[in-house]
Amino acid sequence: MNAAGRYSIPRLYYLATPAFILLDYFAGVNVRVAVLDNMPAYKGLYYGFCVACGAAVFLLPQSSVVVALFESAVNICITVLAIFRPYLETIRQFDNILEVDLQGLSMFDAPQAVNLLMAGVIAAIAFLQANKTLAERFRQATRGQSPERVP
Repeated sequence: MNAAGRYSIPRLYYLATPAFILLDYFAGVNVRVAVLDNMPAYKGLYYGFCVACGAAVFLLPQSSVVVALFESAVNICITVLAIFRPYLETIRQFDNILEVDLQGLSMFDAPQAVNLLMAGVIAAIAFLQANKTLAERFRQATRGQSPERVP
């Protein structure tokens, strides 16, 4: 795969963030960060982070590798933590058996499943491509070659 096509999927994903934000806040369709629906402040912070990632890959295309690597790691961590939060809260409530609310365990619904699938696939693609590109650059640098500029 050529350098230009290598980052087209993650780049489009980052650049589409404003569309995801509009869909979420105006149409009620949240597939980008559905796991943070119950935490609006964190959702806003994450959307801001994603807009910054989109701006970085648009303004500095050579930063795509680093942005993809960092954002995919953050995305995976947020998704895992948000999915397991209801389970952890329920376990924490076992201090007092009368306070246990098992309804919290049923919080994983269709939008969160779509978010997990989409975010996981994009994050995995971005992470693997970024690792491969960084390894190629490192090999070229250790051989004294000029590293290829990846947009």
